[in-house]
Amino acid sequence: MDPVSTAVLLLHPITALTLIWLFVKQRRWRQQNLLLRGTERATALDVHQATGDRMMAAVIGVIALAFGAHIARASLEGLEATAYLVPGHFHGWAGLLGLLFMITLWRAGRKTRDLKLQKKSFAHTKELHGRISDVMMMLVTIHAFLGFLYLLKIL
Repeated sequence: MDPVSTAVLLLHPITALTLIWLFVKQRRWRQQNLLLRGTERATALDVHQATGDRMMAAVIGVIALAFGAHIARASLEGLEATAYLVPGHFHGWAGLLGLLFMITLWRAGRKTRDLKLQKKSFAHTKELHGRISDVMMMLVTIHAFLGFLYLLKIL
């Protein structure tokens, strides 16, 4: 594979690794939540919520980058632009599943925030948000490993 194709294909995994690092860092809130108090906790919660919003946009960007890389790969190989768009492997389908989980995680976080602001019980949605995060971490780990194997196959 020529250097341009390789560079195009590596954009998705490199940005995805950055996003994984941010996700792991974001999950540290679960421990901080128990340790912080007062304004320090409120500030950390605001940062957690803002980071969650930015990460949702970043996930969509990383997935769009993957699709863009496959369109570019097809073009560079002289194929129809849509030749690689439909995932033919579990890594691609798991990415779309991960997007659904991320949307659910993000919405649960926003619902938790809204219920708290309305002074309603938010324990259930907070717990759901944490459990979805746990499932996401497992899925992200599997997805990254499968992506590495897929990358070895196509490079």
